[in-house]
Formats: sequence, C-alpha cells, structure tokens
Amino acid sequence: MSIIHNPDSEYSRELAKWDTPKMHQGMGANGFEAYPTMLYKAFARDNGKVMCGDPLAAVGDAVGEAFARSCQLIVHDEEGQEKAIRQGWAINPDEAIDKYERNMVDIAEATAKRHYADQGMSESAKKESLVADNSTHEQVPEVPRKKKRGRQPLVQVN
Repeated sequence: MSIIHNPDSEYSRELAKWDTPKMHQGMGANGFEAYPTMLYKAFARDNGKVMCGDPLAAVGDAVGEAFARSCQLIVHDEEGQEKAIRQGWAINPDEAIDKYERNMVDIAEATAKRHYADQGMSESAKKESLVADNSTHEQVPEVPRKKKRGRQPLVQVN
C-alpha cells in the first residue's frame, strides 16, 4: 500500500529537492559520482578469524560496530584513495581479506628466511634471535638489534 503526500507540504518539497539533480538547483547527484567512496581493511579478531566488518554490527552490538568501523575508511578524492591503497586499504571487503592473507604469507616467508640465515650466526646472536621469537606468539621476520654501546652523540641546544 502506498502513501500519498500532499505535493504542497514541506515534506514533499524537501523530497523533491533531493530528487532533483544539482545542475537543476537540487540536492541530488548529477549522475554517478565516484567520491566519497568507502575503502576496506581486514584485521584478525581476538579468536584469530580474519574479518572485514562484523555481522553483529547489524544487530546493534557495540563491540561489533566498533570493529566494523575500524575496517572502513571514507575517502573524498582520488589522491586520498591512492594514498589509502598504498597504506593497505582495498576497494572491497573480499580484496581486503585477500590482501591481509597475502601480507601474512609474505611475513611468514621472511621469517622462514631469517630462521635459515640464523643457522650461520654466532651462539650469542642465536640466543638473541631465540629470545625475540619467544617474546611473542607472532612471526618475527626481523630481530630488533640492540643499540650500540658507546658515547651518545652530543645534542646541540640553540
């Protein structure tokens, strides 16, 4: 059943403004406008599942909504979109999940190469590498190096 509104009412006049394109002094789009657009990024949840958004956000779950918002970015121009894509954002959620998984594979390969290279290191360097591996459950593709001993450089005060 349809609802009929009086064409002279304030409500009908407001609807008409939004249905009229901007080129005819309305508020609606002139056609397809690419921007603003939304980009997506996938993250691993606490349970280890990789997601881009959360289905619980639709039912009002505050944690799900916060996670879903963290997976989305709105860009307003082409330059902002290119910058965001270089930072790891993707055009759609499926691409975002694929990008996350490819990144994890790259990290795993770098870690495997580091473990292979560790075989030729000295015992003290191997211990340092083992401490770095045991400090986290995540992959460690590069062992953080200790600062060199010696005198600190002089800082000039102006």
